[in-house]
Amino acid sequence: MPTLNELIKKREAEAEKARKATEAIVRGLQLVGYAAVIEWAIQNLDTEEGKIKATARNLGRVSGLYRVLTDWQGKYKGTMLGTVLDWAGKIFVANENYFGSFEDNLTESITDKARRLTLQRWGYDGKSLIPGGYFESLFNNQAIAQRTASLVNQAINQKLSLADFQKTFKAVFVGIQGQGMLERHWKTNSFDLYMRLDRTVNLLYADELGLNWAIYSGTLEEDSRRFCIDRVNKVFNRPEIEAWSGLEWSGKPKYNYDPFADCGGHNCRHHLSFISEGLAQTLKSKQK
Repeated sequence: MPTLNELIKKREAEAEKARKATEAIVRGLQLVGYAAVIEWAIQNLDTEEGKIKATARNLGRVSGLYRVLTDWQGKYKGTMLGTVLDWAGKIFVANENYFGSFEDNLTESITDKARRLTLQRWGYDGKSLIPGGYFESLFNNQAIAQRTASLVNQAINQKLSLADFQKTFKAVFVGIQGQGMLERHWKTNSFDLYMRLDRTVNLLYADELGLNWAIYSGTLEEDSRRFCIDRVNKVFNRPEIEAWSGLEWSGKPKYNYDPFADCGGHNCRHHLSFISEGLAQTLKSKQK
């Protein structure tokens, strides 16, 4: 039977694997978008002596590029929703195993409710995205379509050769790993998505089970914040956790900070792992 610490590490590992795997999928989708734009440019833009012609006809054709980008947007949305839900499922199982290791009254109804409420909180009702929800904004990359159209218009006005356009567009749209347009969109808007999913489902389980104590679990890195260094592997009750909202430190979100979902802030790799009061008192006595 795995120990509580091993089950905590399992949750942390699932969240980290999810982050890395999803970032790889985002870069793959980014390459698909890049290829679609280049193919459209080759097939639709008039050229003369190898250079794109600066004509009203070419500029007018850019509106057709939006159809290509809309198709790409649909592929991105569908693929990413499926990816996130798949990894969320693994995180849910890791949390179910975690609480099942010390809670005898963990029922199927509690498990189902925790999963359902977690997804609803993040913008999915079990069948589709909730309008105005977090997931809807995360899977919307319209700003990228507008930026792409602007780059094509610039290439037309500057009479770039198709080869030069392909080179300059790739540098901006794809770039080095982690710096492409879709990758930046994802990183900016996903904001530690899987870590926060784990924290959310763990909290909702705790709500259903009446647990009020949590371990600030995880490991320290060379760049760990003092906020995390002072709290790692220590036990806190809900009022103590809520009080973090009134503190200030580098990396804390400026708006809508939620200590239960955000912990140490941007790029924090720590988790709140709720435990029974009996275990909390045992661990707190050792802290002293």
